[in-house]
Amino acid sequence: MSNSERKHALLSASGAKRWVTCTPSARLEDTFKNTTSVFAEEGTFMHELAELQINYYLERIDRAKFKQLFEGMKGNKYYSIDIYEAVQAYVGYACEAISEAHTRSSDAIALVEQRLDFSHYVAEAFGTGDLSAIIVNETLRSSSP
Repeated sequence: MSNSERKHALLSASGAKRWVTCTPSARLEDTFKNTTSVFAEEGTFMHELAELQINYYLERIDRAKFKQLFEGMKGNKYYSIDIYEAVQAYVGYACEAISEAHTRSSDAIALVEQRLDFSHYVAEAFGTGDLSAIIVNETLRSSSP
């Protein structure tokens, strides 16, 4: 499922600073029409490009499928060398974190664009993590730079 098709939570992880600081802001935001912008669309594309590359690194897709999907993404209106290089910086960081985790434990788990439910703390709250988490020896590590 692409990032643009994912459901968004009223109390999202990415919006937590806002709704914790100003609790009514979450409901107020519901009164506005849900729109997008070229910046949001570009960011979504970057997430999808990173997800593809990290999944290839993790051998979750084979080379032929990767090449097919990557060629399709190169045709996207948001694809450029600058976007590719920015995504590569993040992908490099993510792959380094994954590699480090696998060095510590062969059972390390990397979750990519994973829905993270924290509704046991905040009702109906969830978010989606880019490289959501790396779990090593029952220790959860966030991989945000």
